[in-house]
Amino acid sequence: MNDQIAVFLPDSLVVNVPEIDEQHAELFARLAGLKSLCIEANCLPSDQAEALLETLRIHCSTEEAFAERAGLDFTVHANKHRAMLKGIEKTLAQVRQERMDIYSLIRYIEYWFERHIREEDIDLGAELQQRIFPTREQTFPAQLGCAEI
Repeated sequence: MNDQIAVFLPDSLVVNVPEIDEQHAELFARLAGLKSLCIEANCLPSDQAEALLETLRIHCSTEEAFAERAGLDFTVHANKHRAMLKGIEKTLAQVRQERMDIYSLIRYIEYWFERHIREEDIDLGAELQQRIFPTREQTFPAQLGCAEI
């Protein structure tokens, strides 16, 4: 994992699937960067907010692809992803309309994301490890051929 973004992912949130852990760390790093920009400028940098949302979309797709390849029923988890993305899009629109402040959006994303990792993704990581690479010699992305994800 990139050492610069690894500092943003506490050990308690590591799911032990390298690509997912890297994406989680990148999402926390982007969120911290957005928060800093908002504090400096006292406004929402739209391009940064959109980049964070796009990173979240990509991450959700990655998890769904891994689950599908592992033969997992990912319906409930995927529904939670869709609800989260819809909630962020709605809140982002409210921020742009000045009906809500950006800090509420950031708090929502931070809370949702950390809770989601603890309650959903750690179990997903364990399932993926068990179903896809039961021996330590195999590396997850190589096993799945996931370089294109």
